[in-house]
Amino acid sequence: MTTELTPKWQWYHDTFGSSEVHLHGFHRLLFQKATPYQMLEIIESPVFGRMLLLDGDVQSAERDEYIYHEALVHPALLLHPAPSRVLVIGGSEGATLREVLRHRSVHSVEMFDLDNDVIETCQTYLPEWSAGAFQDPRVQLHLGDARQLLAATEQRYDVILSDLTDPFAGGPSVRLFTQEFFALVQQRLAPQGIFALQASLLRQSSLEVHRAIRHTLRSVFARVDSYAAYVPSFDTPWGFALCSEGIDPSAHSPAAIDRQIAENLMGGLKYLDGRCFQALFSLSKDIRAALDQPSLLITDSTGLNLPGKGDAG
Repeated sequence: MTTELTPKWQWYHDTFGSSEVHLHGFHRLLFQKATPYQMLEIIESPVFGRMLLLDGDVQSAERDEYIYHEALVHPALLLHPAPSRVLVIGGSEGATLREVLRHRSVHSVEMFDLDNDVIETCQTYLPEWSAGAFQDPRVQLHLGDARQLLAATEQRYDVILSDLTDPFAGGPSVRLFTQEFFALVQQRLAPQGIFALQASLLRQSSLEVHRAIRHTLRSVFARVDSYAAYVPSFDTPWGFALCSEGIDPSAHSPAAIDRQIAENLMGGLKYLDGRCFQALFSLSKDIRAALDQPSLLITDSTGLNLPGKGDAG
């Protein structure tokens, strides 16, 4: 059976697999450029507003980017007793910076990013994402390969956040999800430091990449907790990982998280509160069982020899 699609929209095909495609109708293509590292596009959707695409994948959307960015940033910063120095790896839109800067205890934020074209384009077309974060005196932006920049610094960070594209062959992030890179991250954490990262789709039919990232992280960190948030513009639960030397997210009650948000943050949150925090880390029984299955260890020599989102059957 063929469904007739109204011709008044252009259609963006978000390919999840050979037999699964998610369609987004959009009014117009606002910007398109092949940067030295990836294809950058910004489209305008009647449902999600402006949407940022990199190499054909939705990175964030105007109507729901706060879900992804609050889920990535605040669990780590709320669980740390006093986060002062923070490192953001990636995060070209500036929304990760925006959320970090809400925390009263944060005195400095460094950002390592490879693609200045994406940073500048987002500030032009998506200024609400960063909300002036790049002009905050606490922020230092370093352009270049994050792995080289991290290896070169002697700085130690209370929280490191990784907001990168997925680590597929040929992409700019492939060497930033390996065992060797995660070991370098661990070395750059201060005592009681926390590392949090986006870690690809987390649903029963598409969790091989998350499971491999989790398995690799567990070869480096004493404790790794997977968690997930449903992001409507992604049309899937999105996976994250929180890594530490022993911090247990479940030990913090909803009331305690609500109290920390009220005391530690400037401005309220739209998505995350104590009950939501608890739900993020409450993965279903089938997902937990699947994540415990053997998986690939991602190293510099092996890479991620798994199908990407658009290649899985």
